[in-house]
Amino acid sequence: MASVSVIMPVYNAAAHLEAAVQSVLRQTLQDLELILVDDGSTDGSAALCDAAAAADRRVRTVHQANAGICAARNRGLELAVGEYVSFCDDDDVFLPDFLATALAAAKENDADLVRLDYRLFRSDAAGHESELRHPAGKACRLIRGENPQDYGAFLRAAGPLFVWNAIYRRAALGNLCFDPRCRRGVEDFVFNAAFHARMERAVYLPQVACLHYERARGSTSACFSQAAVEARVQAAVLWAQAEAEALARWCTPENGDPVRSERRAELITFLMHQLRDAHAPHKVRRESWRTLRQALDEALPSKGIDFLRVEGQNKKQILALFLYAVHLQGLYQWFPNREDRE
Repeated sequence: MASVSVIMPVYNAAAHLEAAVQSVLRQTLQDLELILVDDGSTDGSAALCDAAAAADRRVRTVHQANAGICAARNRGLELAVGEYVSFCDDDDVFLPDFLATALAAAKENDADLVRLDYRLFRSDAAGHESELRHPAGKACRLIRGENPQDYGAFLRAAGPLFVWNAIYRRAALGNLCFDPRCRRGVEDFVFNAAFHARMERAVYLPQVACLHYERARGSTSACFSQAAVEARVQAAVLWAQAEAEALARWCTPENGDPVRSERRAELITFLMHQLRDAHAPHKVRRESWRTLRQALDEALPSKGIDFLRVEGQNKKQILALFLYAVHLQGLYQWFPNREDRE
């Protein structure tokens, strides 16, 4: 049995696939398997997957009709045999010591989850690439039954709930899978919050594990269409529900309010950015906020957000929370994001 199963969903990634595959196979941890799930590619990626499997016995390839990233990752989970599972996107790069470092920390702490830091790059349709920098958190660990306030500290240190900078104990995953209702993103956040409700121990390390690329695939209008925004809003409802389940497992009623407020803030700032970047019309914005407010009131009820005391927020996030608190969130669209200013 491999120590780590790396699941890589593949869809029309011929230009970057070889680099992603080799970054996994050249890990200093050699006891691994790489599962390539070709999700109906039409650009030659399928043949590249087959060639990788033929060249290295640690690689397995499976082909399926196009069903989306959730279905592809779930197929990989069905096939995985490793003690731990990791996820790599088809255009990302794992740094050489990622899996060895994560597995050592998992063994040392008997952890169900080990999360590391990352570097994030974004490119536009013209190919212009920029790095979205962020401060790394402080190394920490989380153990169920100890200080309940550690859960909030762990979330603040570990940052956004992505799946490609972490390893998960397969036995702890159980029957957890990626929710196919997340059709246009947010699946990572829903998956991780749901896993937090299952795990017993977790570790965060500030070392950079991988390089993640957000590349312009397809038309910008499709990515930020009304249908895409509405799908992400519905996925955010699932995210709020999963966050509530995790909070119920890790926090007591007495100390859960600060963490609950922080998770509400995370969802609010997420939707602020989505609606601004999509230049969503007024009707879509109104319905989106109505849906999210209802979801937050049901799943993460709070007396309100003290936006000046929500830990880990930058000035722009504080602005977003203030606008939400006074029901003027539509004004956020007039504040450009960093890439727009560059």
